Amino acid sequence: MSNPQPLPTGPLAGGPPTFLAGIENRIAGPVAQRFVYALLALAIATALTIVYLVDPRQSGLYPVCPFLGLTGCYCPGCGTLRARHQLMHGNFLAAFGYNPYTILALPVIAYSFATGGLRAYRLPAPPRIFTPAPLIWALLVAVLAFWLLRNLPFASFSFLAPQSI
Repeated sequence: MSNPQPLPTGPLAGGPPTFLAGIENRIAGPVAQRFVYALLALAIATALTIVYLVDPRQSGLYPVCPFLGLTGCYCPGCGTLRARHQLMHGNFLAAFGYNPYTILALPVIAYSFATGGLRAYRLPAPPRIFTPAPLIWALLVAVLAFWLLRNLPFASFSFLAPQSI
């Protein structure tokens, strides 16, 4: 007797819903994960090189934030390119002045990416950080509060707005 084919899963098959049902089996292999991380690392390195070499304050290479262009208000990400450019040139205080939230989030983002990459290449990796749901909700509230506060016209919150855009 031949081996039975695996049953389809996902909401259409009556099983539990899966993320990208049917596709994950084709791309979830270790080789695909390594390829994705290698492509991401190459894309990030290329983008960071461009941001390092081309000052966002002085060039017309980078587009204006769509939210800022449409509303005149800053989004949570406004000032991120300028902040990264300053950070890569060693100007931590200037970077913090453009977008403090981004600068504070960079170590967490770097840790997550590095840990995932090490695991994809089956190298020893530090432990994963389990983020409980209440903390995720608190981070969402913090981002929304940062978004709101950086747009208020009060002097006490002006430090949250980008230095000059």
